[in-house]
Amino acid sequence: MNRNVNIRIKKITFFSFLCLLVLVTNAQELSMDNLLSLTTFSKAKMKIYLSRKGYAYAGKDQLIDTVTSRFDFRKSNDKENKNADTIIRSFYRSDVGENFFITYQTTSLPGFKELVAQFKKAGFYSNQPDDSLPAQALLFQHNDITLRTYFTAMDSTKNYCLQLQKKTFPHLKDINYADDLLAFTSHESLVYFFGKNNVKNDIYYFSVNEIVRCSVLFLNTSRQVVFIWKDEINKCNIAHLLFGGQQKLESAIANKNFIAENSWVFKSGIRAGMSLFELRRLNGKDFKFYGGNSAYSGSVLKDNNGKLNFKNENIILGCMNCMDTTYAASTVINADDALAEARIFFVLSIALYPEQ
Repeated sequence: MNRNVNIRIKKITFFSFLCLLVLVTNAQELSMDNLLSLTTFSKAKMKIYLSRKGYAYAGKDQLIDTVTSRFDFRKSNDKENKNADTIIRSFYRSDVGENFFITYQTTSLPGFKELVAQFKKAGFYSNQPDDSLPAQALLFQHNDITLRTYFTAMDSTKNYCLQLQKKTFPHLKDINYADDLLAFTSHESLVYFFGKNNVKNDIYYFSVNEIVRCSVLFLNTSRQVVFIWKDEINKCNIAHLLFGGQQKLESAIANKNFIAENSWVFKSGIRAGMSLFELRRLNGKDFKFYGGNSAYSGSVLKDNNGKLNFKNENIILGCMNCMDTTYAASTVINADDALAEARIFFVLSIALYPEQ
């Protein structure tokens, strides 16, 4: 009799342990691996996955072109349970066209810090000091994933957030034009795709007083491209790309080797080294550029009625026979007039800007 009672007690204890284990497991924060997996899931698969993790669909919102779906963690309704989980957790998926990013939100600061620690251990890095985490929004990068951390506050409640996005890159065989490089929006993405040996950190001198940190793809080759970043600290978000010419790089000061003519061609047909005659033919109409009596000598004016977009493709012309006083005294010159005067102009460099 006592033996049967003991067996029953053991069974009840074991069953209670399993129930407690399930509750504890459901109450845990999502792990780094969970979050990384979700960056690859379709909407339908994500909904199923989160449901198994204890999250329920809570509706969606749309702001301009962004549709955001929300999932809330289902907590126990047992108010008398002193050990009940009181942490509020939500999960968001924001779709923007063909791209999407996910955001995990929790009121648990320890849980948030533990997740950040997991990402750092896995190789995610930030060029910003993280000693003020989470008060300061930080950007972490690793391979094709970006992680942004920040917090929001409503009344006395703070929500700690981790936002992840997996970058999709074109196939190598599809990178044929200079414009295709706009897909690489950070130094980390360049290193991940093209390899560490093909991407260098450098300094670019716009002037004596204006110096910026930049990234250079295929340094000192005919396929060299200089990436100027809007965010210099994290080296991400393209300001513009520079092609052709002898760019004002710190590394170029010590380099005496001749760099072959830049081989990148734009979808518009523009390329560094092409003649003014070819550029005029591509545009289909006359256009203007600044002369020698201007601080912007050689720069093509952005206003243009022809086929080319000089706002996104900012061109600087070089000249092989413009040492005379007539050119030096000119502020603005028409391309047709320069051709009629047999001026030997050519495309010296091109700055490519992302479309706004």
